[in-house]
Amino acid sequence: MNTFAFYRKVVALNSEVHRNLKFAAGEVNFFFARDTTAVLLAGVEFAEAGREYPIVFIRGQDKQMRPVALLGVRNGENLFVDGQGKWDARYIPAFVRRYPFVMADGGANGQLVVCIDESCPALNAKHGELLINAEGKLEPRMNEVMQFLQNFQREFVRTEAITRQLDDLGLFVQQGARFDTPAGETFQLNDFYLIDEAKFGQVADDKLPQLFRSGALGLAYLHLASLGNMRKLLDRLSARSAPQAVPGQNTPIH
Repeated sequence: MNTFAFYRKVVALNSEVHRNLKFAAGEVNFFFARDTTAVLLAGVEFAEAGREYPIVFIRGQDKQMRPVALLGVRNGENLFVDGQGKWDARYIPAFVRRYPFVMADGGANGQLVVCIDESCPALNAKHGELLINAEGKLEPRMNEVMQFLQNFQREFVRTEAITRQLDDLGLFVQQGARFDTPAGETFQLNDFYLIDEAKFGQVADDKLPQLFRSGALGLAYLHLASLGNMRKLLDRLSARSAPQAVPGQNTPIH
């Protein structure tokens, strides 16, 4: 999955180049994510995200298994972004909330650096909350953003390690899902992975303490519980796919 899914012009934040940079948070809507059907999740988000979204896993080109929150079924459609650019769910994944900021490779010795999406109109030098002052020093708001990014990255790395534990035990199984809408459309989701409950129930007793201490056991249970949200996703798809009534047109009663 692309780490920069909805970023258009990612550049490293530079205290010289970006002097007087401001962020008008009130001007950010979620249209930037309306084409995104899944986003990466950190394990610390599972409890909240699992109440809203199906949590499944994908295998990257590096063979690492990673958890994602499913946001849609059709390519290029996020069922949680409405026509006004609002996010229609109580919990918004951190992957989305961090926009237009992001950590990326580029520092010395492979270190990550803070980057911004320069195409985001909420970042400007005219109005909004000051991030970098005229002397090139970071303002408190920018320090908060950096702390958020660092926390997310740390949790993301921890989640990869936990997921690797489960993968090493051979617990994942590849799955597909079919969605039929009232409009007669059919959509198929492929190439995602779930924890096989039968295999999970057969994990050797001597492996369980390690899975418990690392958090992998809790992660697995929250993932399985979240799969009930597949039905909610179908309901959202059906509502969006349903034919819209024409204003002024009478609806026949049967």
